[in-house]
Order: sequence, then C-alpha cells, then structure tokens
Amino acid sequence: MMKSDLSRRQFIQKSALATATLASTSPLIKGKMKAQDKSSNRIRVGVMGLSRGMSHVKNALESSNVEVAYVCDVDQERINRAVSVVEKKNAPKPKGVRDFRRMLDDKDIDAIMIATCNHWHAPATILACSAGKNVYVEKPGSHNPQEALWMVQAARKHQRVVQMGNQRRTWPAIREAMARLHSGVIGETTFARCWYDNARGSIGRGKKAPVPPHLNYDLWQGPAPRKEYKDNLVHYNWHWHWHWGNGELGNNGIHALDLARWGLNVDYAEKITYNGGRYHYMDDQETPRYGYCNI
Repeated sequence: MMKSDLSRRQFIQKSALATATLASTSPLIKGKMKAQDKSSNRIRVGVMGLSRGMSHVKNALESSNVEVAYVCDVDQERINRAVSVVEKKNAPKPKGVRDFRRMLDDKDIDAIMIATCNHWHAPATILACSAGKNVYVEKPGSHNPQEALWMVQAARKHQRVVQMGNQRRTWPAIREAMARLHSGVIGETTFARCWYDNARGSIGRGKKAPVPPHLNYDLWQGPAPRKEYKDNLVHYNWHWHWHWGNGELGNNGIHALDLARWGLNVDYAEKITYNGGRYHYMDDQETPRYGYCNI
C-alpha cells in the first residue's frame, strides 16, 4: 500500500470492518466459484506474488475452464516473465499489475490466488473478500493468529470461498496413509513427531542500498511499519525477519505440523512449548535457526 501511519493491527482492523459494510452487496457463492462466462463455465483469476505464484499460474493454464486474467507482483521483471509464460501457452495475454487492488476493481475476476510474503496474506485475503472475490492463499494463512481470525470473519461476512494451501492434504500417497492410519492399521495413535532439516547458509549482513528501479518496495512492505531497504532482504530472506516472516516454522514446519494434527485427528493445541536459538552464523537472521517445538 502507499505510505501510512497505520500499524499492521490498525490496517487489518479497518479492512475487517470494511467487510461488514459491503456484505449486503456481495453475491452468494454456494461451495463453488461463480462462472464469469455462463456458456463455458469459465473462471477468471488473478495471481498475486510471482515466485511461488508461478506454480499457480502454470497449473491454472492446464485447466481449460480457467483464464489467468491478471498477474501481479511488486517486481516488474517478474511480471514481464509471467506474462511471457502465459503467452507461450497460447492463452489470452494477462494484464500485468503491481498493485493487486487493480485486480479487485475488476468485477469480472472470480478469484485471487495469493502467494506473497507472509505479512500480506491476511490483508490481501480480507480485501479480496470485501471485493467479492474468492481466495486461495498460501501457507501460512496469516502472519499471526489474530489476523487469521479476521480472515475467517471476512470470509463468513461475504460468504466467500477461501482456501489456505496446505498442499500435502492433496498428495495421493499421504491421503492413503492417513486413511489407513485412521482405520487403525497401527492401533491407537497418541503421539506424533515431525522435523524439518535444511542446511541453509548465512544470509550475511545486509547493507542499506537504493531500491532497484524494477521493485516497488513501498508496496512490498504494504501494511507493515516501514523499514529501510537493504540488499539481502528481497525476495527471500524476509522469511527470517519477524517483521515480515515466521522463520522456518512458518515456512516449511507448518506442513509437518499439519500432518501431525491430521494424523492424530486433533483440533487446536491447548499448550505449546518452544525452544530455539541462533547458532553458527552471526548474520541478520532474527528467527531461530534451530528449534524444538512441543504441541
């Protein structure tokens, strides 16, 4: 978004309140997306965030009834590459935009796919719901638990279809394994342990630098309080800063924790303990490099 004195909390609160004022004008979606073209049942989508989001673009191009109408990123170079990928598939040329609100302004867009940095997941979802769009949002669903509650409220107010991307829930082998586990193939299941290992290198010490001309850094920061640009942040190392990301637990750990909950047939945790720290590298990473979590 443009520069603002609003805190992240204030921004989300105002967005959530906006959903209530527009609820009466939002069309009802009953378990499926509305069709923009009734004769072909065609669904027009916009994809926001063109790193992970390129997987969504390519998958959508494989569906005969889906049109990628918009590709959106704060990086113009990514937009150009995405438009080229779509055109090479002989599909209609999508509109490339930096500001995702241009997609929300288009009444013919049925759904928004959000594959941005974590701190944008909740604001984009809430605003999309308030604009009458259905949403697919990447994991983690939100930057923090409170934002997740506001997202649910927005979806219900506007009766939108919102799905969060725990992709392992769709993997055939895992679905089969869970069905067998729940059938009692190993008896009663009372305990789960999961882990994620990755020999990530140091992110170094970033230096203040001019924002690249192809990057809209102000829009990238969005609802988060402003911080100066540094040369080791965009496009990936934001994961390891509390301001925008959630560390490895919110990056890959969320998949393993989801499978543990699924396998145990449990809902939400009543108690969580966590031990973690930053060892080995002395760099800009704020989130723990190593950790152990009991849920």
